[in-house]
Amino acid sequence: MLGDKNMEEIKRLQDNFSLIRRTVGWTTEEFGEKLGVSKMTISNIETKRHPLSKLQYIAIRSVLDAEISNNPEETQMLYILLDMLIDNPTQYGKKEKEDLLLKANLISPSILAGTASRKEASKEWTKLASAIGGVALTTLSNPVVIGTVGKWLYKALSSKKAK
Repeated sequence: MLGDKNMEEIKRLQDNFSLIRRTVGWTTEEFGEKLGVSKMTISNIETKRHPLSKLQYIAIRSVLDAEISNNPEETQMLYILLDMLIDNPTQYGKKEKEDLLLKANLISPSILAGTASRKEASKEWTKLASAIGGVALTTLSNPVVIGTVGKWLYKALSSKKAK
């Protein structure tokens, strides 16, 4: 069995996968191509037809980390959402999360549809997140933080199997 903490992160990723995919601006087919799987696999993850495996979690997070590292100015929204929804959900208040999720769900379809650039949408959402408060956005301008996104990988790989 995986550690409870890892299973919780995997479940949180699956619960929020559709929003995360829309935020990065990829269709199910495009995300599938990035992972080397079919769009049906991505759809099955989003609809929870099959539980997300640890291997799938690692692959998805690796693709997202690469996107954040390669396009930091376009992916601030994605970075914050991953932190808020997957990595550190207890560091955000309930009302703050609700407000940020509402705004993200309003903005992400325009990213996916191409009616707003990912960079501009991320910039505007980040301003909203800053106005809502409690989000440590100053760290996003620090390139060292972008380089440490892979902390989740260390945690995922270092968990021990229960006997």
